[in-house]
Amino acid sequence: MSDLARAASSVSVNGIFQRAFRIFADRVAVTSGDESWTYAELGERAERLAAALWALGVRKGDRVAVLSETRPEYVQAYAALARLGAVVLTLNIRLHPDEIAWCVEHGRPKAVITSGGMRHLLDGVRGGARVETWICMEDGIDGDLSFSELEGGNHPEPPEVEIEGADIHNILYTSGTTGRPKGAMISQAAAAIRGQRLAQWFSLTADDGFVGWLPLFHCGGDESLYATTMTGGTYAALSKADPVRMFEAIERHRLSWTLLLPGVITEFLRHPRRGEYDLSSLRFAIGYANMAPHVVAELTRELGIGFFDAFGQTESSYLLAHGYSGPGEMPSLRKVPSPLMEVRIVDSSMNEVPVGVPGECVVRGPSVMSGYLDDAAATAEAFQGGWLHTGDVLVRHVDGALSFVDRKKYLIKTGGENVYPAEVEQAINSHPAVQEACVFGVPDERWGETPKAVVVVRPGVSLTRQEVAAWCRERLAGYKRPRYVEFATADDLPRSTTGKLQRHILAERGSRDEEAV
Repeated sequence: MSDLARAASSVSVNGIFQRAFRIFADRVAVTSGDESWTYAELGERAERLAAALWALGVRKGDRVAVLSETRPEYVQAYAALARLGAVVLTLNIRLHPDEIAWCVEHGRPKAVITSGGMRHLLDGVRGGARVETWICMEDGIDGDLSFSELEGGNHPEPPEVEIEGADIHNILYTSGTTGRPKGAMISQAAAAIRGQRLAQWFSLTADDGFVGWLPLFHCGGDESLYATTMTGGTYAALSKADPVRMFEAIERHRLSWTLLLPGVITEFLRHPRRGEYDLSSLRFAIGYANMAPHVVAELTRELGIGFFDAFGQTESSYLLAHGYSGPGEMPSLRKVPSPLMEVRIVDSSMNEVPVGVPGECVVRGPSVMSGYLDDAAATAEAFQGGWLHTGDVLVRHVDGALSFVDRKKYLIKTGGENVYPAEVEQAINSHPAVQEACVFGVPDERWGETPKAVVVVRPGVSLTRQEVAAWCRERLAGYKRPRYVEFATADDLPRSTTGKLQRHILAERGSRDEEAV
């Protein structure tokens, strides 16, 4: 392909934003509390910030780190950096300061943008990192430039930047549960296709607004932002998943969709003030149905909405495959692969396994990441055989639908048998008294390893270890049944920013004699 043809056929995130600024100019683009910006206003703010960053020397391909809660200024930064073709190096606010410092040192950003509330997390970095410019979204922070200073600087308009689809748009750091976080590089084309896929799959229009509590340093947050921007909807930027603020935003702006992940979904559903708000504009939610199927059915019945059961990951898009359940329906946990994604279920030699046999899910398609930043070994491992290895074990059904089994790394080996924790969790979660369960392996002198379950009981009901054991005995093979059961509250469970239980932390508790069943 010639250079001219390549330029003419390229797609960019800046193109998504610029189109929206023109054709949805008077519509509300982003809101937070009492503050709202139209698409025209967001475009003007982003252009002024882009001009200031250009004046500071930020150029195409330079990395600019952002450490902030979800807020309108984060959206503004995304749009401004997309205008320059700069790479957004996203930092997870829930990482330990030492991990954040490592990401900054690893990512080598030219500038760092923080919110006032998150700025202290970088105190240990400022002396050593080779960062040219420190920027704070708020005014009055000693030593940092502020957004208002940058926007008011009367800088000349930056030149148009030629951006190609293969150029890197952002770097999303993985959670790092088994080592240092890895920086997944997402190209301009991949980011745009992720947004377009959501817009098409969920039939989004300008009347669809998103409850954006999920962080913008996570694929669930940024992909939903692009889909909302493409279709002219409103993105409600919430700093955290506070149910009352979510209710208020839905009622005020007639928002129609959001992600309701474990932990958040139960607080949203059972909050005592939910009935005070008009939530009739909400038409669907997205989440992990296998973790709490009864809760999902209760949610859809109570609110009269649909639910998309998610399967995806940072490296490929959070819309790799989804299932759907209507109001009051129990989720089937069968998922249909999304458009423009090839999916195979393979064994360790990359041979396709038969229908119904568990195997690793490998994928390829235009939304797949471009590799891990400065980590050739991890990139080579992830792309063995020319396919992205998800690390997830799935089964394929005759009709092509997929069912999630578990993460490969969570496999429990007990007495020579393989136990997938998710299968045990699904059995326990089917008990009407259970709100949530997490299963993992603990050391066992006889079997080497044996399953343990941590169980959260639904409010207002009771459950004993013996009842859990009896329930599992009727539904699982003997070697799959948990030998230890611990009860906990939802607040006691460690979670990632997306609400997923961090079982590696729970596993550190080990087992106690009084938990044996």
